[in-house]
Amino acid sequence: MFKVFQSMKMKTTLKLISVASLLSLLAHSFVIYRLIKNGTLFTGKGDGIAQMIPFQMYLYNKFTHFHFFYDMDFGLGGDFFRSLSYYYSTAPLAYLNFFIVWIGDLFLPLNTTDPVFWAKNQFVISIIKLTLIIIATYKLLRYININRFSSMTSAFLYGWSTVYFFFTFTWSFFSDVMLWLPLTILGLERFFHERKIGLFIIALALTLHSNFYFSYYEFIFVLCYFIYRVAYPKQTDCVNRIQKITLAAIGAIIALGIAAVGIFTGISSYLMNDRTIPPLHIKPFIDMVGFYNLFYDGYYVVICFITVIALMTFKLYHHYMYRLFATITILFMVGSLSPLFDSFFNGFSIDQRRWTYLLVFSSAVLIAHYLNHLKQIDVKSLLISLIPICIIYPVSMYGHEKLLIWLIFIPIICILILIYIRTHQQKFFITMHLMIIMMNLLFVHDYVTEQMDTLHPAKEHDINFLNSDRYNSETQRTMIHDIKQNIPTSDRIEWQTSSTHNTPMYQQFNGTKLYASIFDQDILKFYDQELNITMPTDSNSIYYSLGERTNLYSLFNVNTTIRIPPVTTLPFGMQLEKSYHEPNSKKQYDIFKNQYTLPFVRVTDQVYNASELTTPIDREHAMLNGVVLDGKGTQSIQPAENLLSKATITYQDAALTQDKLVVTKENGGSRIHLPKSIIKQYEDLYVSISIESKTYKDYHYVWLNEIYQSRKPLDDDYRRFNPTITLKVKANELLELKLKPGEYTYKLNSIYGEDYHTLKAAAQEKNKHQFMKNNDTMTIQLGPHKKGYAVLPIPYLKGMTATVDGQKSEVQEGNYLMTAIPVSEHAKTIILRYTPPYFHLMQCIAIISIILAVLFTRVVYRRKIMPINKSHIQFDQEDLQLKDKLI
Repeated sequence: MFKVFQSMKMKTTLKLISVASLLSLLAHSFVIYRLIKNGTLFTGKGDGIAQMIPFQMYLYNKFTHFHFFYDMDFGLGGDFFRSLSYYYSTAPLAYLNFFIVWIGDLFLPLNTTDPVFWAKNQFVISIIKLTLIIIATYKLLRYININRFSSMTSAFLYGWSTVYFFFTFTWSFFSDVMLWLPLTILGLERFFHERKIGLFIIALALTLHSNFYFSYYEFIFVLCYFIYRVAYPKQTDCVNRIQKITLAAIGAIIALGIAAVGIFTGISSYLMNDRTIPPLHIKPFIDMVGFYNLFYDGYYVVICFITVIALMTFKLYHHYMYRLFATITILFMVGSLSPLFDSFFNGFSIDQRRWTYLLVFSSAVLIAHYLNHLKQIDVKSLLISLIPICIIYPVSMYGHEKLLIWLIFIPIICILILIYIRTHQQKFFITMHLMIIMMNLLFVHDYVTEQMDTLHPAKEHDINFLNSDRYNSETQRTMIHDIKQNIPTSDRIEWQTSSTHNTPMYQQFNGTKLYASIFDQDILKFYDQELNITMPTDSNSIYYSLGERTNLYSLFNVNTTIRIPPVTTLPFGMQLEKSYHEPNSKKQYDIFKNQYTLPFVRVTDQVYNASELTTPIDREHAMLNGVVLDGKGTQSIQPAENLLSKATITYQDAALTQDKLVVTKENGGSRIHLPKSIIKQYEDLYVSISIESKTYKDYHYVWLNEIYQSRKPLDDDYRRFNPTITLKVKANELLELKLKPGEYTYKLNSIYGEDYHTLKAAAQEKNKHQFMKNNDTMTIQLGPHKKGYAVLPIPYLKGMTATVDGQKSEVQEGNYLMTAIPVSEHAKTIILRYTPPYFHLMQCIAIISIILAVLFTRVVYRRKIMPINKSHIQFDQEDLQLKDKLI
């Protein structure tokens, strides 16, 4: 008998997987068709191509080589595991993806170093993910006593929603949370009805481990859901209020422990980040434009029209779960009217509308209940519920000035509902579900063609684009390969394509640039405050360029820079070595080599105290001469002369009153004149300016001679506030500051000349030390040296440990950002390792929590803890009672 039951259960499971897989394939059919026909990819032109593809490729390459934490090729260097925890590094579905790819690579020739492979892989993982989402949601709906047709249809409405496409297409890891949500709610319901708390712990642990950002979203939703279920008990619950609160709280704490590695990594990455944003000025209400329309052709989310019908069918509010999800849906719909609601879900920060998957979930469950209880609706109730439909969609069509093809299904489905209400014949019920599924396919298709394709033209996210000179051409790959063959493995190359600052990740070289939401705040502190490096744009999410300052190029071993002619600016000492040409194109790549290189590992006994160095140029000179430490050092340096007192300043198409500069014409601004006798002493000038626009709500710029900085609008969410900048320009008698017309706060702070005598002297040092890297371990074989500090041009992080000739040694931050290790004159071998702080402790907590979860799940189910029995009824009895009430 048991074997027969097991066989039936297996057949049911296989049938569910088959149906879910078929629906997932059907949903993806049109994007697969576009891939086959035109090479159009299932990823967006912006962050999809610039971040998602490079990050997945980068992490797969690291993880499959058992390299998990730190590498110098992550921007200037850093903890990629922690920094990318917002994306994929702690995501269980990413691990599943990497495992499938790794297995496939064992048997098939997969080119996992090609971005095109990872773009195509997006289709595979999305099909798998959507299948899992449909199965999880179906299981939840069946558990709360929804019939199988309504469960599958609503699971598909939730899974293949406009939000799923938007999330997966734009930031593929976003849609992972759409799997964890129904699993968590299913886990809660199993606990309430059967005292089975295991799934709740597992689902919550997966959520917390996957992404700390969306854990916050789900925390809000699940907490509100839990509070409602505790405040208003359901007759089918077998646990009372005290049991719910106590046991669920213990289960949540255990889940937190299981997810300790992921959630701690995510939170610590957030805390180490410096996401300085402009002052928030959030409107109380959204602009009433089609962009926000929830029902028709909106951008962020469009929900099925049946949601409106269900909300207006008041007769069904007698059902507990119907009333619960109707309430949640209404709250989200009301909340969607205010950007303050968006800000609340985004941690009271920028008003990002990313909670919409919660609305889609609540509306899909509401629709499931509506379809499940159609027999309880009369014709009058149906006709009343259709009144809003007759208003919303004609008005939306008029406002959007377009007619979408899926609208034809509204009358068809409504007629089928009416016929079923009158006849109760199963064939009409099944036909209605098929029509809803067909409508949803066209529904999402119209969303893609009307919204996504408009913002993401196919030519900017297809296979040809990925293989073009704008992203990863064959010429570029050859060029990088040739350069790497002729330079030390520790050297850096300054280069990026026009599409992304993350070019080093997929072209696989040590670069200087990174585009990510999270990275070490010390790097931005180094850029903004300590060395005051001016980037070509003022962005929170990017660091790149070393301000064309040769001292910094040499200090960070950036000995190769690639430029596309015409080259308007170039660091001093860079000489053209070779050029590459794109076939059938005029595009050319000029390779410049640094003539003033420094050893990667430098041992110095010249120690400077950071507090005694006040200007960027003095700090550069101190780093070239030795090492700068906090609170240590007795060496002094001759301060550079401020040439400001020798300058004559005039204003063209501009006027200065105290610190207010008013520019009246394009490219107006200050004109700074310096004597020729002064200029001929220097190669470059470091010009420090404090400047901030007070008027611009669009892009503007700061332009000094050959150096140009683009600045974001004042209200841009990703603008980095850094009013004081240092611009390195070629020594010239005339410095022309050009600005857009408008009002600025302005102050010319200083002008310093650079003759590069200090750099030239430092470049005389021979390379005596050998550097080797093996995953998270770096080994330095030291040559003859004095007692002092071994300095490496890689960012220092807490968690670094070092041994010198087998003896533990201190690791310090030197040169504001770099890594410094004290050594004696007899030291021979340094081994430097990195493990994120508390990582092993978090592993121990996770292991202990897993054991506790198994034990806790058993004792709760067997009523060995809080065994009080609460009188309850079964789902079928609940339905019968409600039917009696309705009669």
